[in-house]
Amino acid sequence: MKKKYKIISIIMAATVASSVTLAGCSLVSADAQADMQQIIAEVNIGSSENLEKLDSGLKDYAGAISSSTAIYKRDLVAYFLSAGASLVQNGSTYGEAFKTLSETLINNEILIQYATLATLRDMVEDKYQVTSAADAVSWFTGKSDAERYEALLSYQSQADDKEGEENVDYVTLVQYTIKSSINNTIDSYEQTILDTDSADKTSSATLPDGVDTEVENYYPVKDGALDYDIYTGYSKNSLPESGEYKDDALEGTTSLTRRRAYNEFIQMLDANYLIADDDDITDVWNLSYVQDEYVTMLRRQVLSNYYDFYEADLEASIDADYVAERYNEILQQQTANYDSSSDNFESAMGSLSDTSFVLYAPEVKGSENKFGYVYNILLPFSSAQSTLLSTYSTLLENDAIDQNGYYQMRNNLLAGIQGTDQRSAWFNGGVDYSFNAEESGLDYYNGGQSYRNILFFEDNLMDTNNERYESLDKYTGLYSYNGRAVKNSDDSYTLLPNYINIDGLLNEFEGYLNFVLGDGKVNWNYWADGKAETTATEGNSAFYAVENFNTDPLDDKSDVDYSKFIYAAGKVDLGQFTASALMDKTSDYYKALSAVNELQYAYTTDTAVLSQYIGYSVGAYSTSYIKEFEYAAQQAIREGVGSFIVCAGDYGWHLMYVTYVFDAGNVYADVDWVANMNKEGTFEYEFYQSLKSSEMTNASTTLQSNLLQNLYQKDTSVNVYEDRFSDLTSLTQSVSSSSTSTSGSSSGTSANS
Repeated sequence: MKKKYKIISIIMAATVASSVTLAGCSLVSADAQADMQQIIAEVNIGSSENLEKLDSGLKDYAGAISSSTAIYKRDLVAYFLSAGASLVQNGSTYGEAFKTLSETLINNEILIQYATLATLRDMVEDKYQVTSAADAVSWFTGKSDAERYEALLSYQSQADDKEGEENVDYVTLVQYTIKSSINNTIDSYEQTILDTDSADKTSSATLPDGVDTEVENYYPVKDGALDYDIYTGYSKNSLPESGEYKDDALEGTTSLTRRRAYNEFIQMLDANYLIADDDDITDVWNLSYVQDEYVTMLRRQVLSNYYDFYEADLEASIDADYVAERYNEILQQQTANYDSSSDNFESAMGSLSDTSFVLYAPEVKGSENKFGYVYNILLPFSSAQSTLLSTYSTLLENDAIDQNGYYQMRNNLLAGIQGTDQRSAWFNGGVDYSFNAEESGLDYYNGGQSYRNILFFEDNLMDTNNERYESLDKYTGLYSYNGRAVKNSDDSYTLLPNYINIDGLLNEFEGYLNFVLGDGKVNWNYWADGKAETTATEGNSAFYAVENFNTDPLDDKSDVDYSKFIYAAGKVDLGQFTASALMDKTSDYYKALSAVNELQYAYTTDTAVLSQYIGYSVGAYSTSYIKEFEYAAQQAIREGVGSFIVCAGDYGWHLMYVTYVFDAGNVYADVDWVANMNKEGTFEYEFYQSLKSSEMTNASTTLQSNLLQNLYQKDTSVNVYEDRFSDLTSLTQSVSSSSTSTSGSSSGTSANS
């Protein structure tokens, strides 16, 4: 069954990332192997008097779990290595983390045992391998731990096929998941070894959401078998024999650097007594630790699939009538809430997302302004220019110059701003995301300069490889690096960016949008006398000629005329805009949005905007933004979706693009649930999917809580031996130094004052 819903965090997928260390020390001590084999808890829900009350007939299968009830100290330490990092980094001591994880292991065991019994009963009902409860118990207990859950997953795979769902080989999926996790862990060690010149590397930069995200339930298959293996550098696990991992291998890897990295991984396991005396460390898949993790992941996959089947039974109740009822309820709530206060509405604007919908907008009182969103490409002052501007500001504060003098000096600095393509870290930031577009066969934008032939994220572009990886949302991916990129012998790049002023940015903006949408879609003019009318092609000389920036030219103490800071304005022809176009990836609206978002990544130094759903929310009244930005943004929003405007400010040039505008009233007034609820690219589809996910998650949460409340019975179904792992739960250490971010973001200044 293709995964549709999130399982709550109590069901945590196991990984083997060793992201927490104790300054090179092990987590346990004293007669290590014997200590690690201690049983710290025993769980057997078959002993619970509530099992039969919860589900009549399930008690008949209880014998299947009698031999799978022990939780070992080794399991707890292994779980800490995979899941303890987030707990410790969020403030828990090591002892508190071990306590939390021990409780989670017990809860997981209860839920897995219940899912096991329920799945065995389903097998009997389907007459798959077994025909009675007694047969099922005998069949199940006659296998090894791995064989048991491989068999259950094979049944669940055929049950998917029977229901017409996507057929997923869950055993192969689990094998791929754990092998790729191990490779990722060894990669992290090897990258450190390879980065001997890390001081010369460009720092990491903000990446679009979804980079390197694989499609759900992906695993590579060749000739009917998993085409992927772990690469350790040893002959048993060489790179040529690693299948599809060869495409993921680090640049510069050698068998020597890989063995060194793998040995560090082994040393970490050994330091925590997770290597058995008879383990052959050159055979990674058959390490006792890896096999234990494999069984753990098989069992959790059975549980995850069980919840999918459970949720599927409930899904039928969420029909068009139910969705319409919930939509009307939410609409009525929002109408009352937003009409009562515009602050409530502006707060809701900030939480807009694919799963958080704004269904109603209040009327704007006493103003022609509207509520909306803008992207912001900030072309900033250089550090030297910022220093000069700071000096001018000090002169203004001390009355050494007047307000008009300050703005004239600022205009002189604005004329000299030269920005560059900000994506250098996508070449040299630790991971090289670049690729030669000429070799890809893609039709891409190069601004008429043939040497501009580098694009990024080949795996995630819709037209290159969407079998393994998800396509990026709101990111077109066809805007080439604006400069020359020369690959060096060590696989790093020497970058020669093209410098670009505000007129050059406007030309790139127009050129790329026309490339994506078709010629003639973008129209703009320079601004003068309160409107976009100047058609000069060599820049807006009238902008720099302004001498008085006050609303009253005869009064240098009058209010500032913020229209004097607008440089240019225009609009992208998107036809008649409808709110639902935001969900339609085939619409010109979505294509334009995606292209402008890509230009943000290319040029803006306002990195805060890159984390926004569709840009900054702009209110119809006073905002927290600098006044130049507020005035220009509201001016553009009045012109509607697709409008753009350039204004000056104390941070540099702002090129703002209007991504969305609210008209008063019901935003999605013409909904048709029957026609569109199952039609991708519609508001109805997205609302239905979000509602369904929420309802199913709530149902799963309720089921889990009910099971744990009834089946977690101390001294009956659960026995915990706290003294056997008190050495772990009593640890008082916590993270003493901050961890290094793997996503990274370059610093920048937003439009907020």
